[in-house]
Amino acid sequence: MTLSKALIGCAAVLCSAPALAMERVMNWEGIPIPLTMTPGKELIVNFAEDVRIAIPAHLNGVLSTASLGGRIYLSAHRPFESSRLHVERLSDGMRILLDVHADESLTTIPLVDVVLPKHIGAPLSHGATAEKNDEPVISASQALKMAPQALLIRYAMQSLYSPTHAIELLPGVTRMPMGLSHNLQASAFPYWAVEATPIAAWKLGEEVVTAIEVKNLSQRVQELDPRQVALGGACITRACMVSFVYPEIAATGSESASSTAFIVTPGPLRQHLLPVGGHRG
Repeated sequence: MTLSKALIGCAAVLCSAPALAMERVMNWEGIPIPLTMTPGKELIVNFAEDVRIAIPAHLNGVLSTASLGGRIYLSAHRPFESSRLHVERLSDGMRILLDVHADESLTTIPLVDVVLPKHIGAPLSHGATAEKNDEPVISASQALKMAPQALLIRYAMQSLYSPTHAIELLPGVTRMPMGLSHNLQASAFPYWAVEATPIAAWKLGEEVVTAIEVKNLSQRVQELDPRQVALGGACITRACMVSFVYPEIAATGSESASSTAFIVTPGPLRQHLLPVGGHRG
């Protein structure tokens, strides 16, 4: 080998993108999981359980996502700074946080396994017991290994956003009237400058899910934290599930200025709204 060829070979090695020593297997322990992507290369995150993902509004057009068979497929179209993605385990609503960024100077591994803890569990229904196996609510939950609250949210999302043939049958679920005002901002979403319009409600056993469109009225991006939704009634003493389709909404007037909230309550939502001005601080 001539000296010139050797120098060319060394230069090629020095100029190649360094490989990032990212963990191949990571455990979810309540701490956001850091992930680095190479723009133009797909990163597969395997959870081994059915999940769905929500991305912040500022990554629309920058990061493509898909979820299939317990895996999330991520593709970055260009570099971006660290951003938080919200992943939800469909069986019980548990949230997993991913801190993702894309760097074109790094070469990353194509597949990462995330090990999740055992199911956190949830009441089958308000006041239900494990012996009532003949009730549609419980049998459906056991068959799909999902809590009724998660089942309802999944069904409501499919009913609103999926074609009719793609809506999975959920025994015992029925539509129900809402009896709500046209804007729930003051009573349920007082911490955001939004318009909150009820869309529809479904009932499964004693549980009711209400879908609400949340539209940004401000000129800034607003993060949507389910813990800040103001609820009263039985939701003060028990956990009522709240889920947003997207974890944030972009400034008013943009394509990503709205999201949908799904609130699961024991009985109609109107029974669990705090009076205007009576929100917990």
